[in-house]
Amino acid sequence: MSGAVVSERELEVLRSFARRIDPADAGAHNNLGVLYHQKGLVAEAIAQFTQALELDPRMDVARGNLEIAYKASGYYDRLVAERRERLRREPGDREARWELGRAYAALGHHAEAAQEFETLLAWHPNDVAALLQLGLAERARGRFEAAAEWFSRACERDPDSSVALFHLGETLYHRGLNDQALAALTAAVERNPDNADAHYLLAFLYGDIGRQDDARAATKRALALNPALARAQANLALDRVAGGPGRDQPASNVAEWLDAEARPRVVEGRALAHYSLGLAFRQRGYFAEALREYRLALDAGEDRRLNVQAMAEVHLLRRDLAAALELYDALVRDYPDSPKLANEQGVCLHQAGRRDDALAAYRRAVALEPGYALAWNNLGVLHAHRAEPAEAADAFGRALRAPAAPPAARLNLGLLHLQRRQLPAALEAYREALARSPAPPAAAAAWNGVGLVLMELKRWPDARTAFARAVEADDRLAGAHYNLSFALSQLGDFDAALRATKRALELEPFYVPQKYALTLDLQFEDPTIAVPPALDTDIAVGGLGAEFAFDSAALDRLFTELAPTHGHAGAGAGNGASDGAGDPLALARDYVSKGLLERAGAELARAQARGATTADVGVLMGDVFARRGLHGEALERYREARAASPDGIEAALGEVRALLALDRAVEAAPLAEAVAARAPELIDAQVARARTRLELGDAVGALEAAAAAQGLAPGRPDLYHLRARIAHRLGDIAGARDAYREALRIDGAQVQIRYELGRLEEERADDLAARAAYEQALEHLPTFTAAALALAGIVGRTESAAAAVNVVVTVLETDPYDLDALALLGRLLLDDGRTDAAREALDRVLRFDPDHASALFHRGVVRARERCFPEAVDDWNRVVQLDPAGTLAADARSRVRSARDLQHIFATVAD
Repeated sequence: MSGAVVSERELEVLRSFARRIDPADAGAHNNLGVLYHQKGLVAEAIAQFTQALELDPRMDVARGNLEIAYKASGYYDRLVAERRERLRREPGDREARWELGRAYAALGHHAEAAQEFETLLAWHPNDVAALLQLGLAERARGRFEAAAEWFSRACERDPDSSVALFHLGETLYHRGLNDQALAALTAAVERNPDNADAHYLLAFLYGDIGRQDDARAATKRALALNPALARAQANLALDRVAGGPGRDQPASNVAEWLDAEARPRVVEGRALAHYSLGLAFRQRGYFAEALREYRLALDAGEDRRLNVQAMAEVHLLRRDLAAALELYDALVRDYPDSPKLANEQGVCLHQAGRRDDALAAYRRAVALEPGYALAWNNLGVLHAHRAEPAEAADAFGRALRAPAAPPAARLNLGLLHLQRRQLPAALEAYREALARSPAPPAAAAAWNGVGLVLMELKRWPDARTAFARAVEADDRLAGAHYNLSFALSQLGDFDAALRATKRALELEPFYVPQKYALTLDLQFEDPTIAVPPALDTDIAVGGLGAEFAFDSAALDRLFTELAPTHGHAGAGAGNGASDGAGDPLALARDYVSKGLLERAGAELARAQARGATTADVGVLMGDVFARRGLHGEALERYREARAASPDGIEAALGEVRALLALDRAVEAAPLAEAVAARAPELIDAQVARARTRLELGDAVGALEAAAAAQGLAPGRPDLYHLRARIAHRLGDIAGARDAYREALRIDGAQVQIRYELGRLEEERADDLAARAAYEQALEHLPTFTAAALALAGIVGRTESAAAAVNVVVTVLETDPYDLDALALLGRLLLDDGRTDAAREALDRVLRFDPDHASALFHRGVVRARERCFPEAVDDWNRVVQLDPAGTLAADARSRVRSARDLQHIFATVAD
């Protein structure tokens, strides 16, 4: 891909798109990745494609885009090489192995991904996130039985995880085990009623087993939690300018087309290319880009009516009424028999305040098609604005009698009745709207209307419940938040009222009344345009009168029949917190603990809408960045959370962890001490204090804090591990040994602890105990290179160099490019008297790493044996330069002196 030059302003605009899209919409992330890629922002594009795949692992378009972005930029090769090198140096590096496994999985290399996660589990047997990833990899390979086994193990280790139960249920569903799947999915929504994916899959399962009412309820709940599940869009793919290997044309030489400049295309074929691309932009709300593509389509000779009509619709959606009217006027002249065009022309005129012209346009639409419900609805809105309630009610009635009645017509009729204070009729209209259109945003407007009726009747508790359900259906409905705050104030719940008002002000700075809605025949966007009630006209209303009697039973039926999966009540409804979950962040925490960080980010946005505090969201966002290794970003989020809630313990601990990861222990120390003093009973606070003190060299203080943590949780192996390291730092070898052994007694699968115990036993000169520790580590993890090399060193000392060579060869059979193993092989061959083979091994190491100190030192030994003393001295001097204080450097200095003496002696003898 050719590098694109992007100005700072363009860069900011492009990156701002990420803040505008729905974080839970996989298609939006994919399409945004395409835009980034076209501007040369490869890293950003890869991040978006990866996020799309985490949200929807079956999204082949995003996987293909990711593969192109990876290979075209070399990003993938660099990533794999860097992670492999990190793992060579530190085999227990969880993050490096995790990232490597995720990279393989993202590209569909599921066998390699499974291998990495299996290795990760060998290091961390209780890692639920790794169990989950291994299950996902096996399922993607089509091995559903194996996947179910891994997911079952994840559920056993974390029985409260809604995420693990969902994946188990999904796998069982695909195996056709409906009863078991139903049990798992039901448990998933019981653990967390905000798990939209579980509700959505339950809907399919209910449909399969004939429980249609339950299927509808589950679908309604899923869409209320995550509206992106209901959206379909044209997803963009990266392809070559011409002749690239799209789905209709395989590539014969991938390298050739990857080097060519890529551009976005719509996956479904090449006909109407610019129109299709414009449609994709339009669906993401990128109207300017869509208009540009439509103009290019006209220039390219694509269908004129299709593109001009699309341009007119986009101008109308942008509220650019003058431009829209100009195009609609031309279209109506060219196609006078189209009721759709006449209706949309009327909507433009209506919004422009030209009511008489709009009336003529609407009437022309219904004259052309007498059953055209959209135009009848718009006629009703116009009559309502003209203070003609009878005509308005008649028009809404005609719209509702049509076979495909728009939901907006029923809502508009309810609003008309409400404005005329015909409250029973209004309530019935809204009830009917809820029954027929349970999905947002129609449900939100209907519940808001119910609440307004109840406010008129001064039934404050019922009104509060109705407004809370409106907020649940559509958190961005500002009017519902305002109305909820009014109802809560009437009930005396001023704290909850303040929260609702704050949310309302974030959406709209002024109160938003219930609005009429005009309807259009749009294929993809919301086919309604909200129009506020006219303030310059009066609608005659009838008083309630003394004879008025409200039917309470009707209201009871309304709340009973239309009860959501889990309701809102009381002050908690004011912020949208789910009663069933109790914690609006529970699902996000679950995702974070399972390593599903992109899903966690998307869930956090929804959790904040459900009432999660800024501080709590900030802490979890910090955790997400920390898990990615972005500790600077994590530090910012923790500090933002502390600013929002200065007393927050979790934010403070997160800040300490981030500072330690950034090697800024001096900054972390005061905060760690303050948190531990405030919360002495908190284990993590004592651990943070111990780690900080240890980093600052205060091993005695660190031991005191670690002991305090152990007093709170005596059965945790990680605390014994920490205590062992501190004791080792203090020189208490016996205490460190005892702590390591106690940690292994609790959890014998901790290979890192076994390796460190082996090193400790070597320090004690107990080669037999050290060898046992290394061998036990290798039993649990045969690919543990560091343990194998340490074992080879002991075998070489206690048995023979030839026996140790066999141990090292076993390591090299697994990884022929392990430089430390090759260097050790060279030393052992040298000790075994095989000088030529030793030189070959050492030269191979130095070809890859010219500054490998051990290889340099032993090559110097080889050269000295061959009487090449100047070259040997050069190697040893280089060892001294690389690490002047190292053990090899001291030996190298001694050998340099001996080599010079020998060189002089041999030179004298030769003379």
